[in-house]
Amino acid sequence: MYPLLDINGWEIPAYNLCASLAAIAGFALALPALRRAGLRRARAMVMLLLMAAAFLIGARLWNVAANPSNFHGALRWYSLRWAGLSFYGGVLGATMTLVASLRLWKQPVWAGLDAMTLPGAVAFCIARVGCFLNGCCAGRATSGPLGVVFPSKAGYQQALSEWLPFLSASRAVHPTQLYELAGAALGLPLMFWLVKRLRLRQGAFFLLYAAWFSAVRLAMLPLRALTYPDIIKTIIYPLLYVTIILLGIITTLRREF
Repeated sequence: MYPLLDINGWEIPAYNLCASLAAIAGFALALPALRRAGLRRARAMVMLLLMAAAFLIGARLWNVAANPSNFHGALRWYSLRWAGLSFYGGVLGATMTLVASLRLWKQPVWAGLDAMTLPGAVAFCIARVGCFLNGCCAGRATSGPLGVVFPSKAGYQQALSEWLPFLSASRAVHPTQLYELAGAALGLPLMFWLVKRLRLRQGAFFLLYAAWFSAVRLAMLPLRALTYPDIIKTIIYPLLYVTIILLGIITTLRREF
């Protein structure tokens, strides 16, 4: 668990490295998947670039709205730093771009959403490794067997002071980054098997995985050490997760029956 990785004498921020690897892996998996969904290579590449930009913009704007106190210090809303980002805002921006592009080019939307589910999930898992190494997005203090004590290195102390100022480097916390990674990874084969087993229509993989992923996030919410306002943690986010779970399941059932 190190925020700075020493690779042949080069100190590389772990989060930036993993975020870059996540983007590369997502792009590499998405391009052939979109091609199989019927999109031409040039259009698929353009759309992926637009989705990446929309993800970053959406993630930043969502974080500004949900956690405005995060931007009272050195971090500004217009900053290009890979900090102060909210995953669901990014997903919303990228999904809107995906749907708009597919409709513009008269391509099947559900097939495109299915095609992006695996790449998006893999990218999330890789990025969560970076969060774990960096110390951001960690959970609340715990005395349980799964608690992790982050090392008190200078770089790590800086990460702790920026992201979790109320935690000490000597206290064990829930590694919620790894919990979410495990939940997101487990959902992929389960939802894929369910869709194939029941022979569900296009779009079911995306809908059911969105419901699964939101259920994982809902389960993790009480364990996360969020600095968001109480209304966001106790009302807005739970309501968001439950809404996505219900929409995913209900929409799948309505399309099948």
